[in-house]
Amino acid sequence: MIFEDRYKIILSACQDLRRRREQLVGPVIAGQLLGAVDVDVPSDRLLSHIVAEALLRRVDRDLLAGKNIYLQPLEIAQIDLFDGARRLIPQIPQSYAIANLHLAEALRGLETAALLEIGAGKGAQMLALLRALAAAPGRLRRLRIVALDPGAPALAEAQAAIEALAPALPFAVEVRPLRALIERCDPALLREALGANEGVTINAAYALHHTAHAPGDPELRTQLLRQLAGLRPRMFTLIEPNANHDTELLTRRVHSCWEHFGTVFDLVDQSEATPLEKFAVKRLFFGREVRDILGTSDAFRCERHEPYESWLLRLAKAGLRPAPAVEATSTLPDYCWTIVRDGLVRLGYRGVALIAVFAYRSPEAP
Repeated sequence: MIFEDRYKIILSACQDLRRRREQLVGPVIAGQLLGAVDVDVPSDRLLSHIVAEALLRRVDRDLLAGKNIYLQPLEIAQIDLFDGARRLIPQIPQSYAIANLHLAEALRGLETAALLEIGAGKGAQMLALLRALAAAPGRLRRLRIVALDPGAPALAEAQAAIEALAPALPFAVEVRPLRALIERCDPALLREALGANEGVTINAAYALHHTAHAPGDPELRTQLLRQLAGLRPRMFTLIEPNANHDTELLTRRVHSCWEHFGTVFDLVDQSEATPLEKFAVKRLFFGREVRDILGTSDAFRCERHEPYESWLLRLAKAGLRPAPAVEATSTLPDYCWTIVRDGLVRLGYRGVALIAVFAYRSPEAP
C-alpha cells in the first residue's frame, strides 16, 4: 500500500514546494484531502489525507509554532492515546520487556541503586520493572527512582502508582519526581537527585526524540548522551522509533513518514481492536505526529525520530559500550520479527524495522 500513485503525487508536490511553486502545489495537495474521514476510510487513503493536511499548512504559510504534543491541552491527551497505541502495536510492550530485562539484571547485582527514568509518563514500564524485580530481587535492598517528565498529571499518576505498589515489594522504593525536560536539566541536579548509591541505571523510552534543537544543529543529542554517560550508568537503555524525521530536507521527511506510518497503519489493521480503536490510534495519535513532523515550523518540531544507525553513532561518541544481549521470550505475533545483537534489538513488521531497543553501559561504571 505504501509507494503507490498518491505517494508519487505528494512527493512531486514536495519537490515543487522546495522550488517555491506554492500556487501550483496547493491544488495538487488539496486534491488528496478527503471530504469526510471516518472509521471506514482505508489506511492508505487515511495516510495520504493526513500527510496532505499537514503539508497544506506549508502551502498556506500556516505553520504551527509548535509545542511538545504531550504537553498541549488537547481534548484527548496524547499520553492517553499512547496507551491505545501500546495495546495495538505489539512491538511497544515487547520493547519495554527487553529494556526491563537489561535494567533488572543490572539492579539485581546491587544492594542500593538508583534509576533515572527519562520520560516517565504514567509509569507503566517502571511498574513492570518493579514487579519483575519483586519476583527475583537478587541483592537489591533499596531503590531510588528519579522519575523525570515534563507533564505534571502523568508524573503524579506515575508516582502514586509506584507508591501504591511499594508496600508489596521485598525492597524499599523511594520516588523522586522531577518535572523537567531532560535537555534542560543541570547534570549537577541529576546527580543530587540520584544520591549516593552503589550504581546508577538510566532508561529513556520514547523520550529522547522529543529533545528540540535548532535547524542544522543535530549534535545536542550527542552532548546530552555524553552528560548521561558522565553519570557512569551500569546500564543505559534507550527505546526509539526507527525513522528519519529529524532531517530538514522535506522530501526525505515525507518519504520516511510514508514508509514508517504506512507500515504502522498496516500493523494496526492486523490487531483485533475495534474499528473505532484503530481509527483513533491512526487518526488522532499518529495523525498528530505527522502534523508535527510535516506541518510545524522546523525551528519548533518535537517529533524528531532518527534512524537507529544515528543513535548507535551517538552512543559510541558518548563513550558508552554495548551490553551483552539477553535472552527474551518474544510475545510478538508470528507476522512480526526481531533481530537481536549485543546492545541492540530491532523490532519490525514486513520489511521495516519500526522500533530499536539499545542497551549500553559506561566502561567506568562501578
